[in-house]
Amino acid sequence: MAGPERHNLILPNPRYRVSANTEMGWKNSNLRTEMTRLLRRAGVSGWPRLFHASKLQAGRASRQTELRREFPLHVVCSWLGNSPRIAQQSYLLVTEDDFAKAAGVAKVMVER
Repeated sequence: MAGPERHNLILPNPRYRVSANTEMGWKNSNLRTEMTRLLRRAGVSGWPRLFHASKLQAGRASRQTELRREFPLHVVCSWLGNSPRIAQQSYLLVTEDDFAKAAGVAKVMVER
C-alpha cells in the first residue's frame, strides 16, 4: 500500500495526520503508543521492545562494544546515533574477553 492510504492505518485521525506530516518529515507521531493501543484493542499483550529486532540489536550491541574498546564513548555514540546513557543501558556488553582479562587468563578459541 502506498501514498496517503498507508498512513490511515497508523494515524487514523485526519487532524493528527495533518499536524504530524511537516515539510521536514513526520513529527510527533509516536508509533509505539499507537501500536500498543492497537494491540490492546486486539486483545494481544505487547512486549517491552516493540520495534527492536533481537538480531539487529545484538549486532549493534556487539559493534558498539567493539568500537568502544578503541574510541571514546561520545565518539562511538555520535557515529551510531545514540547517547552514552542509552549505550550503557542497552548496547555495551560484558564479553568473555573481559572475564578472561579479569581472571588473568588467555581466551581459549573454540572451533565450531
